Amino acid sequence: MPLLGETGCRLAEIVGLELEDIDMENELIHIRPNAIRRLKTRNSERVLPLVGYAKEAMLLVLPQADDHCLYPRYLKDGTCRATHASNALGKWLKKDFGLTAHSLRHTFRDRLRACGCPLELIDQIGGWSSIGTMGSKYGQGYGLNAVREQIQSTSINFLLTQ
Repeated sequence: MPLLGETGCRLAEIVGLELEDIDMENELIHIRPNAIRRLKTRNSERVLPLVGYAKEAMLLVLPQADDHCLYPRYLKDGTCRATHASNALGKWLKKDFGLTAHSLRHTFRDRLRACGCPLELIDQIGGWSSIGTMGSKYGQGYGLNAVREQIQSTSINFLLTQ
């Protein structure tokens, strides 16, 4: 749950992480196509910093990984079964909170917006298609430091200490 809520990733993007997508030395995850899952859109490919509870959760989950992927229990015939993870999480979230796992993604976007994050950066962080002007399609986008700073400012750990 913290990996979803603190990164804004889609469930399949997290459940389908291979170990080579995780860089704990630099506290990053690489959301990119890999051998066990594709990405939803071309804009979905991105690098995200792990901060706050997302970093703590990754440290707890990594020892349970196998030698290839973060969540081997959701791997069958070499393919990520994110629907099974969604069903497991959804059962708990619906019962206790009336939410779905995807609600965390929407809430993350709202938190970015509430902290004054520019729309183009919100889209970049979440891997959403930019609805901005034609100029938003040019260039390399925001650098990793800007992404880290913005995610850090919306981190639950950060917000609780304010």
